[in-house]
Amino acid sequence: MKSYRAFTEATSYKPGNFNFKSAVKLGMLEKDDEKYFKELEKKDWKVSEFNITSKGFEITIAQGSKKQKYTGKNPEDALKLAAKKAR
Repeated sequence: MKSYRAFTEATSYKPGNFNFKSAVKLGMLEKDDEKYFKELEKKDWKVSEFNITSKGFEITIAQGSKKQKYTGKNPEDALKLAAKKAR
């Protein structure tokens, strides 16, 4: 049996643990946006944050120690831009 601390550490949010299916269930993304998410994963980038700011939707992607931020007017634009510019 796990201790409470071990359980919370295993299930708590950590950067890079962005879950696409949960974002779809919450209504933040649509199923059609999965192609951009998969494209980022193919290039070995992980989505660490997806926020709503005053400028629009901001996505932060990380690959090792490199981090990049992209902003779009809607979630699809932010994902498109990140997938296009990630190398």
